[in-house]
Amino acid sequence: MTSARLQTDPQRKPAIACGALIVAVLLLVALGRHEKTPIVVDPATVAQSKDLTFVDEPDGDVVAYDAGNGTELGRIAAGGGGFLRVTMRSFAEERKSRGFGSDVPFTLLRKSDGDLLLQDRVTGRTMLLNAFGPSNERVFAQLLDHGRTTQ
Repeated sequence: MTSARLQTDPQRKPAIACGALIVAVLLLVALGRHEKTPIVVDPATVAQSKDLTFVDEPDGDVVAYDAGNGTELGRIAAGGGGFLRVTMRSFAEERKSRGFGSDVPFTLLRKSDGDLLLQDRVTGRTMLLNAFGPSNERVFAQLLDHGRTTQ
């Protein structure tokens, strides 16, 4: 009788490693799926706020108004203002998907630590605008600072 040698498959270890990686990814995805934690803003930390409405004009412009007094705060020409346009469309689509309209204004606020937030009281969604870089944040900051003189 000849002794048979056990031959190992050269692809066994890489296959086990790939399988372990797939299991790890699936586990992380399963554990990572949870409801978004809403951002809670302490009113004592709010340095400035303004309620805003946005109107799509027939020519493609988007006009931002101060909901408190109806003052036009900014006009974004068709094809421009990408970040503001995409952000507001995202908020509007979320309202629409939940069956709400555009009658309640959005709230733009600056906290005392400098964070700039956009809130939708209807859906409970809050977006930290600082997270998208200074140039994108500036677009919304200009709406909040409209008519203010800086010293």
